[in-house]
Amino acid sequence: MMSYPIPVYTAQAVKDWESRWFVAGNSSYGLMQQAALMMANHLLGQLAPSRVCIWCGSGNNGGDGYLLAVYLSRHHTVHIYQIAPPASADALRACQAAIDAGISITNAPVVADVHIDAVFGNGLDRPLTDEMLVIVDDYNTHTGYKIAIDIPTGLHPDTGMPLPASMRADMTLCLMGYKVGLLTGCAKSHVGKLICLPLIPADDALITTAHIDNTLPTLPTRDGSRSHQHKGDYGSVMVIGGHPTMGGAVIMSAETAISVGAGRVTISTHPNHHPAIIARKPNLMVHDIDQMYEARPEHMTAICIGMGLGRDKWSLVVCDVYRQKLAQLTIPIIIDADALWCLAYCSNIRLPANAIATPHHAEAARLLGISADAVEADRIHAIRSLQSRYGGQWVLKGANTLTINMHGKIRICTLGNAAMATAGMGDVLSGMMAGILAQAPTTPIHQIVALHAYCGDVLSADGIVVDVNQMGRMASQTLKAIAK
Repeated sequence: MMSYPIPVYTAQAVKDWESRWFVAGNSSYGLMQQAALMMANHLLGQLAPSRVCIWCGSGNNGGDGYLLAVYLSRHHTVHIYQIAPPASADALRACQAAIDAGISITNAPVVADVHIDAVFGNGLDRPLTDEMLVIVDDYNTHTGYKIAIDIPTGLHPDTGMPLPASMRADMTLCLMGYKVGLLTGCAKSHVGKLICLPLIPADDALITTAHIDNTLPTLPTRDGSRSHQHKGDYGSVMVIGGHPTMGGAVIMSAETAISVGAGRVTISTHPNHHPAIIARKPNLMVHDIDQMYEARPEHMTAICIGMGLGRDKWSLVVCDVYRQKLAQLTIPIIIDADALWCLAYCSNIRLPANAIATPHHAEAARLLGISADAVEADRIHAIRSLQSRYGGQWVLKGANTLTINMHGKIRICTLGNAAMATAGMGDVLSGMMAGILAQAPTTPIHQIVALHAYCGDVLSADGIVVDVNQMGRMASQTLKAIAK
């Protein structure tokens, strides 16, 4: 598991990086040879002797494929499907090297155990032609293990969206550095296992767009050295939500907050839900949300608001009252679910740095006044736009959740899985954030996102979907293990 910041780049940043390398006097063909050799060495340790078909395009990605064929042919039976003749000088030279090595070059794919996509690499940012779409479909229907060189053909290198279709890989060998499009949008459905093969050193002019960061948080331990402390020393959380007809979300959020170590948790919700809360979790305190004017959030050390709050006039009144109360506080405030719906109705509002909003793509779309598809089409742009318009810190939930902190730094969490796509998962995240930040308010939000996703990965082995009721327990066990 990657647990330290790893830089991620746009396609243009990588192209400029390569150009500076060549301007400095380094060989472009030498870099192609180095890329192919590193890929071959990696694959020789992964693949049993097998029949390999490499699908080569006309550009330098195809050139990588020709040279890869040369190096793999020492241990495998290799065929090259030449989709188009090589068009660049380096690709021509690589093609000749394959011919000289006696590699079979055909104008149609062959039956193989392994198919390697060397058609388009980092440079494709336009829709595929009809002819190319047929080839993509042909590749995807072939049986065998699929490997993409640099990025699957048809996947946008900056957004991770198909153009409009993409070859699917079981493994992607990413060259130079991680590209944004391998980690956002629909990438998880196309790239398979992602392996990065660095080729040259980063220079001072290289621009980083984001970082992969799966670091898990560390909380103060409750060992003998802290035995004089009491529950108030571990933070107080208020969970605000629960429309008269929707009480489950606040319960899940509050249960998670107390499971990750918060000393006290109060649920401000409609009285309809008080008996269920007390019966299910008697160590949670309750407050009548209709008595909002008497609420004292200033006594808390973290607050989360919005879970199951509803979307009607009553909800808007609750949000407006608490917005005014919370505006004077500097404690962490997590804004989730229906509070985000209310936020979309507020004009000219700016969130303070201590506010953390946690939308999924549809909620983000409502806040930005665009479609949910537009959010997914460029998630990096979407999270930047949210912060630019509203201020605060943001979590854009989804496959490879994004976070942006108060300094505008974006982190990508590569943990998590499709089994987490179930009701209540976002409520659990909000409670987890509130519970941890109540104890350690300087904890980076991306670390809490990573903990949430990690717990989902561990629990996903138990069923088709993750049991959200077990997330708090798993988070508690994980935090305890980290502390040791």
